[in-house]
This record gives sequence, structure tokens and C-alpha cells, in this order.
Amino acid sequence: MKLKAVVFSVMFFGCYMLAHAQAPTHVPLMNDTWRLIAQKKYVKNAQYKMVPSFPKKLEDLENKVLEFSGYLIPLKAEMEYTNFMLAVVPYDQCAYCGQGDVPSMIEVYAKKGVNASDRPVKIRGKLVLNKTGDKRSEIFLMDAELIN
Repeated sequence: MKLKAVVFSVMFFGCYMLAHAQAPTHVPLMNDTWRLIAQKKYVKNAQYKMVPSFPKKLEDLENKVLEFSGYLIPLKAEMEYTNFMLAVVPYDQCAYCGQGDVPSMIEVYAKKGVNASDRPVKIRGKLVLNKTGDKRSEIFLMDAELIN
């Protein structure tokens, strides 16, 4: 009887530890530039249209070549992409794609195709901000290339 109680206790404790000791579901990629992007807000312009408003530090980086680490979020079902979204969280944790909060994202236009991946990628390109409030993305990385 004591042996059964010990075995049950060990199994229960082992299951409890496994359930509460899981690895993170993604690699944290938030850096200072991603934090600036996350500070984007929306304001009404003179025509009462909601348009993006960017922090001054982010505006100072416009048209500069920057590097971003992030997860590739496809816009079309393909195996190789020249146009995709780059996010700080993977596809399955995006509110539009799976679950979780709305992540900061950048629309990427790559010079060459980038293979599909569920692992973080590092991309270099020219940062372009879209302040018009039109139906396009607010932040672009143009002429981008994979660097890892």
C-alpha cells in the first residue's frame, strides 16, 4: 500500500512539473526598433481620417537601411516569398492568424525570394513609413534581403 502511494505521488509530482515547466513558445525578438514600432498610434488628420502617427525616433530612421529579426508571416500560400509580413511573434501567436495579441508587423518587399520558415529570420532593408492612412501597411522594409 505504501509503495502504491509513493509511486502515485512521484507520478503526480512528475506530471505537475512537466505541465508547468514548458519552454517558451517563441524566441523573444523585441529590441529597441521593434519597441519604437509598437509605439505607433493613430490620430485624426484635417480631413477627420485616422492616420498613423510615429514616434520621432522612428521617423528619424526612415529611409535608412536597418536589420530586423522576426517571424515570416505569409501573405499568400507559397514556398518562397518576395512580399510578406515580418512580426515579433510567430504565425500561430498572431491574433489574425492564430491566437494572442496583435503583434507589431512590417511589410517586407525582398529582392530575392525568402523560403518559408517557422523559425526567426534576420532581414535587412530600407525602412519606409506610410503616413497616409490608406489601406496599405504602415511600415515597410524595401529592397530587403535575408542575412542569416
